[in-house]
Amino acid sequence: MLFDIDHIPFSRKDRFLTLSTMTVPGGEGTRALYLRFVAGGDERPSLGRLCRVEFFDEAGEPTTPVFELAPEKLVARTGKGEVAFVIGKGERLHVSGIKAGVRFHLEGSRYDYVYRTPQGEQCLVAAVENVKFIPRVVMGMLDVTGAWQRDHSEKVSFAFSGKTVEASVDFFRTVPSTEHPESYADALAGASADFSAWHTRLPESLDGQEEAHRLASYLLWANGVPAGGALTRPAIYMSKNHMINIWSWDNAFSALGVAGVDASLAFDQLTVIFDHQDASGLLPDYINDRDVLFAFTKPPVHGWAVSLIEAMQPGFLTPERKSYLRGKIGKQVDYWLTHARADDKTLPSYCHGNDSGWDNATFFAEGGPVVSPDLPTFLILACDTLATLLEDDPVRADEWRARAEDLQKMLVEQLWTGETFCARLAHDREHALPDQNLIQFMPLLLGDRLPRDMVQKLLARLTEGGFVTEWGPATESPQSVLYEDDGYWRGPIWAPTTLLLWDGLRRQGEMELAQDIAEKFCSLAAKNGMAENFDARSGRGLRDRAFAWTSAAYLLLSQDQP
Repeated sequence: MLFDIDHIPFSRKDRFLTLSTMTVPGGEGTRALYLRFVAGGDERPSLGRLCRVEFFDEAGEPTTPVFELAPEKLVARTGKGEVAFVIGKGERLHVSGIKAGVRFHLEGSRYDYVYRTPQGEQCLVAAVENVKFIPRVVMGMLDVTGAWQRDHSEKVSFAFSGKTVEASVDFFRTVPSTEHPESYADALAGASADFSAWHTRLPESLDGQEEAHRLASYLLWANGVPAGGALTRPAIYMSKNHMINIWSWDNAFSALGVAGVDASLAFDQLTVIFDHQDASGLLPDYINDRDVLFAFTKPPVHGWAVSLIEAMQPGFLTPERKSYLRGKIGKQVDYWLTHARADDKTLPSYCHGNDSGWDNATFFAEGGPVVSPDLPTFLILACDTLATLLEDDPVRADEWRARAEDLQKMLVEQLWTGETFCARLAHDREHALPDQNLIQFMPLLLGDRLPRDMVQKLLARLTEGGFVTEWGPATESPQSVLYEDDGYWRGPIWAPTTLLLWDGLRRQGEMELAQDIAEKFCSLAAKNGMAENFDARSGRGLRDRAFAWTSAAYLLLSQDQP
């Protein structure tokens, strides 16, 4: 069962409001359902945790429900009773109960409190989370607790109970909406219609993979959050479990995943990051509604992604989008060629593994900065994209083509060993770093720019080096002494690297191998869901199990099936 609330949060497009299972603080590993507001980023220990959710039966006794998760609702079944949740308009939770009740325990901060509004309604304030909420009942009973203690309220909670319950909870930052809440039935109909309209625009699923297809569709929809604060556009977070940010290479894969469903939303995923581009051309590592982090950055995959989107969805690059992107991608390339290398005779480098996107990969085992073959590859592709975007300015287009040629020459001269492309320390370029990782195959993306003899050697190394397991391409070959099953970028299969390798193989005309990798990854996701990464030997889903770029890669690769 892939739709499992223990791994998959319940949320909705353009909402921060989320219900998900989390470990109870101090609970020795106990897990419970939590009501969350996933604004503010993933550096907060709470991860947006507002209330622990407790269920009770018709007699008022605590009970452990069985959950049923669907895109439009979450149902908690308690024997003869049930409680169902729907997210309606805005940040509003609708609750329906039959012979069961639910209590929400605020487990927040020092200054949480309850007060009565001028209209006589009880309002709960999660101070550090910067969220207020007002519970209301249409049918049944509402019970709010919270004894005042000098400057805060103790044991704050609210509960809905009765033989039949219909209720709602409004979440807001400043003042509550004056709009009268719609009914539970209308909210359910609205959520169902919203997801259905999204899902039906996707290509059909593979036979036997309908649930995986629906899950991937749901996650790209439900991981969406609204514009506001530092988010200049609607954004797709990587997850609403733990990774509640948008990173500046993850965004390119999300854009690829939704381009066929909503071209404007795809463009938003690119611009929401580029809107924060530094004057130097540097992109932030990540953004959320509150923060823009420049301590790290991410690899410049955006030129590659834009070209791939246009190839898949002709007409995506409208004149307005071309104008915006050529300025932003041009500055991005300028950053790497100006600030990330000593001179124009050397290749640029990553200062930290996080900059490469491969965080703790083995080619960063000795620290950095590191010169790796993926970075010039992405920059060459970006230059090619810029030349295309500047088709009405042949002089500038030729300048970008010349930069691409220079980078191509340096890539071969400085990183080709005669057998493969290696990574090197920037301050000791004679010293080759561990070479049993997938990064060496990224130059396959250069297509016919690569001499065929190099391609053949890379293909032999890929197939003979144990990189492609039963489940797909491992980031570190299982034959490597540095391989770890759950080593993050030291072995597990990741969606973005799988997609990049797949496209590289296609560009080399290796359609059969590309299709084999696509089939393996789709089978992997169909069995184990849309996890952040996967054990390369067992296929087990690892880390965050509700990831957007995994969903995007699955949907793209599922189209490359016979």
